[in-house]
Amino acid sequence: EQSYPNALRERQIMPAAPPKFDIKSGKLSEDDAFSYAVTVEVMPKVEIDGYIGMELERLPVDISDEEVEDALKRLAENHSHFNEVERPAKHTDMLTCDFEGFYEGAPIKNSRTLDYPIMLGTSSLLPGFNEALTGVLKGQTKDALITFPANYSEGSLAGKTANYSITVKSVKEKITPALDDEFAKDLGVENIGVLRGRVREEIKKAKDDAEKERLKNQILDKLIERHKFEVPEGMVSRYLSVIVEKKVSDMKRGHFEPADKGLTQEQVMHRYHAMALRHVQEDIVLDALAEQEKVEITKDEIDAAVRRLAAQRGVNYESLIEKIEAERAMEV
Repeated sequence: EQSYPNALRERQIMPAAPPKFDIKSGKLSEDDAFSYAVTVEVMPKVEIDGYIGMELERLPVDISDEEVEDALKRLAENHSHFNEVERPAKHTDMLTCDFEGFYEGAPIKNSRTLDYPIMLGTSSLLPGFNEALTGVLKGQTKDALITFPANYSEGSLAGKTANYSITVKSVKEKITPALDDEFAKDLGVENIGVLRGRVREEIKKAKDDAEKERLKNQILDKLIERHKFEVPEGMVSRYLSVIVEKKVSDMKRGHFEPADKGLTQEQVMHRYHAMALRHVQEDIVLDALAEQEKVEITKDEIDAAVRRLAAQRGVNYESLIEKIEAERAMEV
């Protein structure tokens, strides 16, 4: 904890990944001297040029009235609520159901589910639920034949048809607020005109940020292409593990890109290796630029950046900073 950081400072070594230690002494005992060797990947020495005076084309940012109205509609949708109704269920209604599946007369293992919310007209637990539940009433029990997809996770049921007994416990109607002054006031804005103006400003800011990001990537593309350097595989592995961990976590929650569907963890790692490599190349170029331009970052700026990242990921700030420190990511 003391001699290793001191050795790095003395030799001006910038590690690119956590070190591997090899104890050279025989038996370790308290208060006795010992020796050890350290193997560590180092950051490549890169001098970046050609960025001053680089020509780029900034694309104009335009916001149409249609974009503003679409954003307002999405905002209203996000503030929708549901009221219970005593009528047959229809498209966009929210149903609360208990159900259980049976195949060849026997209950399907782990299929019994209580108080499951299903919005008609959207994706449901199994294909066929929407059709079976359209027109049902609160308190009604209905049998429905459901055919499992050919790629269903439970292989013994893939492609087969089962009977589901579904009991509807409630039918609720979706109420979306109108785009008027009352809706604006509910959001703490004077009227719908002012709200429309603020939405336009938010869209413009998002488009401006996207254009800045596009220009940044364009600059990095050119600099990475012009400057060839060795990329530490340890850094690539660390980035890749973070990407794969997130992708696998998303898959377990049912959220994944179509191209990732059905891939094993090893296949996911292969697919995202290029992304991890690009992240490392960007870090090396940006670190070199920061050193050349003598850019200094304060603790408050780091703290603010971690808080923004925590908000973007929807995680607790304390848990994120703890994870960063545990991985020693600040040191790399």
